[in-house]
Amino acid sequence: MIKDAAVASLDRAGADNTRSDALLNFADRNTFIWWGLLLTSAGLAAATGPWGGLFWLAALALDDALFWGLGKTLLFDSELRVRRTYQWIHAMYDGTAGAGRDLGFNLMANGRLSQRAKFEHMAGQLGLKKGMAVCDVGCGYGDWLKYCRDELGCTAVGVNVTPEQAEYARRQHALEVHTTNWKDILEDPRLQERLYGRFDAVTFMDTVEHYVGMEDRRDLAKQTEIYSDMCALAANLIADASPSRRVFISCLHQTRKPRSWKFYWHAYFMDKMYSGHYPFVDEGPLALCRTWFDVLNVADKTEDYRLTGVEDRRHFQAVAVRPTPRKAAYAALLLLLDPFVLHRFLYYACDSWMYFYGDDAYSREYDPEHRKRVSFVLLYWITLELKT
Repeated sequence: MIKDAAVASLDRAGADNTRSDALLNFADRNTFIWWGLLLTSAGLAAATGPWGGLFWLAALALDDALFWGLGKTLLFDSELRVRRTYQWIHAMYDGTAGAGRDLGFNLMANGRLSQRAKFEHMAGQLGLKKGMAVCDVGCGYGDWLKYCRDELGCTAVGVNVTPEQAEYARRQHALEVHTTNWKDILEDPRLQERLYGRFDAVTFMDTVEHYVGMEDRRDLAKQTEIYSDMCALAANLIADASPSRRVFISCLHQTRKPRSWKFYWHAYFMDKMYSGHYPFVDEGPLALCRTWFDVLNVADKTEDYRLTGVEDRRHFQAVAVRPTPRKAAYAALLLLLDPFVLHRFLYYACDSWMYFYGDDAYSREYDPEHRKRVSFVLLYWITLELKT
C-alpha cells in the first residue's frame, strides 16, 4: 500500500492538474476548430454576403454526412465531446452529486429505488472487506468510492476524465482521483507505477459506453482493440495477491431489435449529447473479457436504470433542466466554445434517451421481461474474476 503521506502528495498534485485541465478543457482541439469555422463564416459573410455566414452550418452538415455515411469524422474528436458533456451536466443539472445519486442509477429493493442497496450489492459481488483496495474507472463524483472507504474500510482510488468531477471528489470526499483518460494509463509509465498491481477489485460503472466512438460503430477490429485494452488495464490494476481479483461492470448494450428511421434520428442526438457506442452483447466486453477473466454473473438491470430516470427528474436520462440566469449564461458562453450546444437542446426536446427503452418508457411498473422485448438497449451488471 502507498503510505498516507504519499497519497496526500498525489492528491495535491492531482488537484493542481485538475485546475490546469479545467482551463485547458475550454481550449481543446474541438474548440479551436469551432472558432475556425465561426471566424471563416464571419469573413465569408463580410466578403460575399449573408449566405457566406452559413459556412459553419455547411461544414457541420458535411461532417455529419461523412460520419453517418462512411463512419469518418474530419472535424471533431468524440472523446473530447465526452468530457464536455460531463462539464455540461456539472453546470446545468441540479444535485448531480450526493442526495442518493451518482450519475448512475439505483437498485430496486423492497419496492423502492435505493443507492445503498446498489452499493451493497456491488460490494457483495466483489467480496470487499475491510483493508482491501478498490479502483473505480470513470468514478464520477466519487459516491461509490466514498461508500467503499467510509462504510467498508477500503482504500478507494478513482480515475476520471472530467476535471470538475474529479475536483469535487477530492475536495468534498478527500478521495485520491487521477484526472486522466483510462486509455492514457496504458501509455504512461508514471501512472502505471502508481496504479498497477495495487487493487483487489476494479469497477467500471456506466462509462464503458463512451469507450468506443460512434465513428467506429462498424469497425469490429477497432472495437475489439478498445475493449481488449480495457480488460488488460483491469487485469494489470489487480494485485497478484488479491483475495478478490474481481471486476464489476455496468454497461448498456444494444439489442438486435429491428430499427426504424426514428431509431437513427434519436441515435443522432444521443451521440451529439453523450458521444459513444453501445456494444452488442456478443461483440462487446462481455464477449472479449474471457481471455483475462471468468464471467461469474450477468444480471439484467434495465428496469432499475429506466425507473431511476422516471422517478428522479434530476437524473440524466429524462432530466428536467431548471433554468437559472447562471445556466443561461453558461449555455450562451458555450455557443462560442462547443459546436453541439444546439444539439443538446434538441436532444431534450426529442426526449431521445427514453425512446430507446421502447413502449411505455415512463411506466412505473417494474417488468423486466416486457422491457427485454421492447427495448433497444439492455443494461447488464457483469461480475468478472481474474483467471489465475
